[in-house]
Amino acid sequence: MHVTTSSGHHHASRAIAQALRHLDPAVHVINVDAFDYTSRVVRSAIMRSYMSLIRHYPDVWEYLYDNPAIHKRVRHLRGLLHRYHARKLRQLLETVQPHAIACTQAFPCGMVADFKQHHGLAVPLMAVLTDYAPHIYWLHDTVDIYVVPADELKERYRQHGVADARIRVYGIPVSPAFLDPVDRAEVLRSFGLKPDEPVMLIMGGGGGFGPLQGLLRSVDRILPACQFVVVTGTNDALLGWLRRQTFHHRVVGVGYIDTVSDLMSIATAIMTKPGGLTTAEALAKGLPLLMSSPIPGQEVCNAAYLVTHHAAIQLGEPETVGDAVSELLRHPDRLERLRASATAIAKPRSAVDIARLLLEFSNHGQMVECLEGRRRPEKAGEGSRGLPSEAF
Repeated sequence: MHVTTSSGHHHASRAIAQALRHLDPAVHVINVDAFDYTSRVVRSAIMRSYMSLIRHYPDVWEYLYDNPAIHKRVRHLRGLLHRYHARKLRQLLETVQPHAIACTQAFPCGMVADFKQHHGLAVPLMAVLTDYAPHIYWLHDTVDIYVVPADELKERYRQHGVADARIRVYGIPVSPAFLDPVDRAEVLRSFGLKPDEPVMLIMGGGGGFGPLQGLLRSVDRILPACQFVVVTGTNDALLGWLRRQTFHHRVVGVGYIDTVSDLMSIATAIMTKPGGLTTAEALAKGLPLLMSSPIPGQEVCNAAYLVTHHAAIQLGEPETVGDAVSELLRHPDRLERLRASATAIAKPRSAVDIARLLLEFSNHGQMVECLEGRRRPEKAGEGSRGLPSEAF
């Protein structure tokens, strides 16, 4: 379960599904957008509020994000919303009858966790974090396993009272395609790139966010020979602007594509905002990260983690980016140190590890019941797998 189809959460869900099918071709995987099981009013309100805050009021979002006082104040409202949506969720569960549920975003995790608590659902629930930011909205007593990207996050959850047995440090799940080698010459040829010049990959997440136009104007002034591939995602306006411009360097613009792993395989470095999935994908390819315009909250946490581990450089204002990139290209040894650090903290097999654990749960029909001494909810009166008929 995830939210919205163009999000990193969806990519993470797809990566786990692909890994599951690879490990067991007979497995039946349902990839669900949790917003499809909420009211249109709630869905629209959440999306409009989030987009408005991160674009126009980032300081407000930073204040709200992972704020214990806010979390406490909205707990009752969240509970009411979960109960309001419980009937739709119950219909989904009765139809699918899952052996296990994994959530790659906190909203559906809360929905399922609340359903387990109030209706006795006896299905293992796995929370898969997709940022280096263990915010408190993930915390629920009925989450059986937390999959976190790094040891630092494990320690944060331990401080919140989550037992070691309920935490796995597997990383952020990326598509198994990121494990595959590519034909560099063929990829360069398919995007119209020269084989003898560095390739800088520029991304702004699935929505093409950030000051990408300013970044391009700045890097287009750099002196070293270089070429750029700009992935605009669903931002059609940005893609149209790119294709109307004339640049000093070769600039290739592409929209929403499924071949990011190919581009990361041939890139010299990537300039991007530090979204969780983009970050994990770049690390999986050992690609040096040059970060710009992180969204307050989760992306600031991602940036801090990467800089601390010497796997990324935090860029300044768009007009200064060209000088920073030019300096980096003149010192290949710095790029190699970034690449080595990125490789050292990468967990490219995360999706496979998560899939293997989910299959283990499914095959056994239950979680390990000794997790912190907790027992699974009683299954008396089940109308479907793990779903009591008297749930309502």
